[in-house]
Order: sequence, then C-alpha cells, then structure tokens
Amino acid sequence: MKLQEKVLIHKANTTSREFFTDKGVKCVHYGDIYKNYSGKTVKSSTIINSFGKEVAHEKLLTCDSIIVPDVTETVSDWGHFTYIEYDGTPYINGTHALALTCNSKITLQYLFRYLSSNHNRLRLQTLLNGSTVFQISVKNFNQFELLDYHETENAQQHIVDSTENY
Repeated sequence: MKLQEKVLIHKANTTSREFFTDKGVKCVHYGDIYKNYSGKTVKSSTIINSFGKEVAHEKLLTCDSIIVPDVTETVSDWGHFTYIEYDGTPYINGTHALALTCNSKITLQYLFRYLSSNHNRLRLQTLLNGSTVFQISVKNFNQFELLDYHETENAQQHIVDSTENY
C-alpha cells in the first residue's frame, strides 16, 4: 500500500519570514521544525510564528497534521517530523513544509511514529533528489510504500499508546 492511500499531502505555502508578525495565521515554517519542533507534538495555538499576509481559506489547516520539511542540506538529516494537534487555532504549513492529513486521528498519530522511525526515515531518504540541497517531491512521497504497516485502528492505537511517553 502507498502513503497516498492513507493521507493527503498538502504542498507548502510560500511564506516569507519578513511577513511574520504577532498577529495573523499561525505558520509552521521549516526552520522552526528543525530548531524547535522536530519529533514533538505541538498544539496549533502554540505555533511560534504567525504570517501577517492574507491566506486563502482553502489553505488553512483545521485538523491534526504531520508537518515535515521537504528539503535538507544533507541526506542523512532529512526526516524531521512534527505532529500538530489542532486545538481550534487554524494554521498553515509554510515554505518547504509539507502537511499530511487524514480522516482518522489514530491513523495520523500512528503514521507520525511510523514515518519517524529510523528504518522508515532511511527508506524515505532514498527518495531525495538534488546535489547541493536535497528535496523530496510530493509525487515520490505519495508513492512511498508502507511496509509492515498495521492496518487496524486497534493495533495502531496500541502502538500510539505504547510510544506516547517515549
């Protein structure tokens, strides 16, 4: 089964740090993932940056998501995943940050752990393209084969619960 069968991948919204303000739409920028959020669960209301320019309504995320930078300077550093828990504050994924969403919160929490595992990060790193800056395309990410994937929500819930405080 392919990743695209489980999630929707939302392309990055072009955001410039020059438009970050105290007010506006919360924005998960790829630099903040590397600096502050990698491997963490963050409530949408506590996202550090806000984007001050107007954002189209259809680009707002009003659900839980997994955010991952699509670029890296070294192949071995790719795979910084962040889980955003929607708590009523809409947000967007900024420049070089892909957002993964799905209808099941349990499946999304499971996928956060699944994709973040060392084994799957290494597998995903093989999909990167580039020579000085490495990037994963949405097409390649969508085609990522989910091996040893637990289908049932009971199994997924068990894994989420057992790794919650990990």
